[in-house]
Amino acid sequence: MKKNHSLMIFLLFLGYVIVYIDKTVMGFALLPIEKEFGVSTQQLGYITGIFFLSYSLFQIPAGWLNDRIGFRTMLVASLCLLGGFALCFGVLGLSFGMLIVFRFLSGIGHSGYPCSCAKAVVTNFSIEKRTFAQSILLSSAGLAMTIGPMVAVSALTHIGWRGSFAGLGLLACAVAIVIFMLVQKPPVAAKTASTVSYRTQLKNPTVVLLFVSIFCINIPSYGLMAWLPKFLVQQRHMPLETSGLVIAAGGLGIWISSLGTGWLVGKYFQGREPLVIVACAIASALCIFTIYHMASPIAASVFLFLGQVFLMGSFVTAFTLPMKRLPVETMGAAIGLINTGGTLGGFVSPIVMGYLIGISQDYYTTFIFLSLSMICAALAVIPLMAKKTALNTVTE
Repeated sequence: MKKNHSLMIFLLFLGYVIVYIDKTVMGFALLPIEKEFGVSTQQLGYITGIFFLSYSLFQIPAGWLNDRIGFRTMLVASLCLLGGFALCFGVLGLSFGMLIVFRFLSGIGHSGYPCSCAKAVVTNFSIEKRTFAQSILLSSAGLAMTIGPMVAVSALTHIGWRGSFAGLGLLACAVAIVIFMLVQKPPVAAKTASTVSYRTQLKNPTVVLLFVSIFCINIPSYGLMAWLPKFLVQQRHMPLETSGLVIAAGGLGIWISSLGTGWLVGKYFQGREPLVIVACAIASALCIFTIYHMASPIAASVFLFLGQVFLMGSFVTAFTLPMKRLPVETMGAAIGLINTGGTLGGFVSPIVMGYLIGISQDYYTTFIFLSLSMICAALAVIPLMAKKTALNTVTE
């Protein structure tokens, strides 16, 4: 990679770490929030779910803006909004209603970041280098989930959940300033408005099938992020610090898988990406279901690690596939549409899990739900195994 490209990827990676830490910390913050406000399990699900609702609603507008005003402007705006509302969540979230409002607004900030990063990658890298560049950015989830639980436990212990979100908000704004100063503006040609409508893109089978697949993949991805700390502490009776280490093992799996998948798929599975998605999704489903039956922290860590390795393998491959099959000029809008499926999965997952836990007082049905979601993710991309030329035909 060129020197300026390496700097850009590093800064975008740093921003992505902030984005994922925000989501990771929330899973641990639910414990003190539940205690402080005396809310039910279902209400806790709403705090997490409402974030993904706004995230989903603003994916398409964010993609539209990204294709018109440029990825740098959107990156800065997204991080500033994210940081500002995280700060408000910690400082001004004095009632359950205010917590809901600020998490909804924070989701707006998050919505512009993934499609802006994808646009930056497509604009600056050749086709054969895009999977690896994007996988570096997506590996930020692994770093965030490796260090995030330990940072979260420490921060919650020393400065509380309010101070944790306030500090995170200030950090996000600081990274936004650095990106504004050091990342170059995209060339004028990159801002050309797309001539393909959203209605037309929705007729593209690649877009539709990846929308469904990523929706299903993100159900366990964000479901585990939101509820696993609570499951380990309350049902497996692990200390908070131990649960943090278990989840960190999953984060390590995400990190390794993100980087490894980008390299392996780019080198050995070019053109066979749907097969990789199917295999990884099925393997992840088996590992996720097994986690429920593991009582010891070590066993839970091993299967969470493996589950996240395969889950992230399917996600990275699915998320980067549009970069190889869709036109550059529509990339921001296409990624916005596809990622809407992922964020809708994040909206549905914690609410459904909260409901299932509430009526059963147990997590067994939730692990079945998460595992079946990965099976559905595999089924969704089977049609993409056909020749891509046929599947990418778009009806005007």
